[in-house]
Amino acid sequence: MFRLTAIAAAVVAFAILPLGAVAAPPGGGSGSQAPAKPAVHWFAGSVTTVGSDSLGVDVLWTGPKDGQLNGTTVSVAVNGDTQIVKGKDHSAASLSDIVPGDLVSLRATAADATLSSLTATHIRIWCNCHWVGGTINGVGSSSISVHVDRTGPYDTVLKGTDVTIQVNGSTTYIKGKDKTPISLSDLQVGAGIGIVFGANGFFKAPGFDPEKATFTASRVHEWLKRQVPPPSSDAGSAAGTTP
Repeated sequence: MFRLTAIAAAVVAFAILPLGAVAAPPGGGSGSQAPAKPAVHWFAGSVTTVGSDSLGVDVLWTGPKDGQLNGTTVSVAVNGDTQIVKGKDHSAASLSDIVPGDLVSLRATAADATLSSLTATHIRIWCNCHWVGGTINGVGSSSISVHVDRTGPYDTVLKGTDVTIQVNGSTTYIKGKDKTPISLSDLQVGAGIGIVFGANGFFKAPGFDPEKATFTASRVHEWLKRQVPPPSSDAGSAAGTTP
């Protein structure tokens, strides 16, 4: 009789225990799993707009699982946790250092699989500074045609070709060893020339076609007739490397 009473009491005590106490795993844990870390997406492109807490980017290159972004223009949120660096040495930078036309690579998280809402965790600003040296074929009102004899290390695909490079109000012009300031109208067909320029894409990005790309000169250095200039100190600091 005593044994039956003890068993009945144990059953009642078990029945009134809270559900969490019954289901709790060994060690006293709650049984809930830690939230999964959000997937990180990678893409690179040309900056279209810079806001106080966002970037607009024309996507030119993506990671293997982020191809749905390729060829689109995205808005990426930037917050206090976003790390921003610049160039090969990863020097610290800020959102205010970025201007439209810059080439950037980003790592970002997304709210869902549509990737319609992106927040940058890391932004790298790349030097968009390529270089070619050669001979002037022609000078237009807003462009220079050059037969390329030398290139920077990431621009070798242009060697031996004729390239048209756009110029604008920001382009500077100098001449000779003393770097005398000149203007576009002073350039002579047949003269040697060295040009530091930016491209509207990454030379090593899959699908980048230099024949269809737009090149814009930041600095034009004219030399003597048929004198091909030595490589610029800017050659090699370009954005042609893989971000």
